[in-house]
Amino acid sequence: MNKTVTIALASLLAVSPVPGVAYAQETMGADTMATSSISADKVNVVQISTLEADQDQRAEFDRLTHKVNDPAAVEQAQAELQSDPALTEILASKNVQLQNVVEIKTAADGGKIVYVK
Repeated sequence: MNKTVTIALASLLAVSPVPGVAYAQETMGADTMATSSISADKVNVVQISTLEADQDQRAEFDRLTHKVNDPAAVEQAQAELQSDPALTEILASKNVQLQNVVEIKTAADGGKIVYVK
């Protein structure tokens, strides 16, 4: 029994580095996520007041309402907005008053969700 286990483990150890070598030889493509600009259809603007009626979104409404009253949190959102001129331009084209931006989130698809008061 011990001999069988020893041979099996030795076989595993002998074969295991092979896929690592093959993987290391593959080249990886450039990461374009951070360098590409965002498109207008990837920006969703959500008014905080629209979340109030939806019971599933009630906790999010309460959290964002508290954030509206926190100057430091609003200032952080404004700083993030100022550091992204493409997003600022898209929001202006959607008639969003930039001083009303409370929070900016990145969606799973790389788009932006902008919460406004």
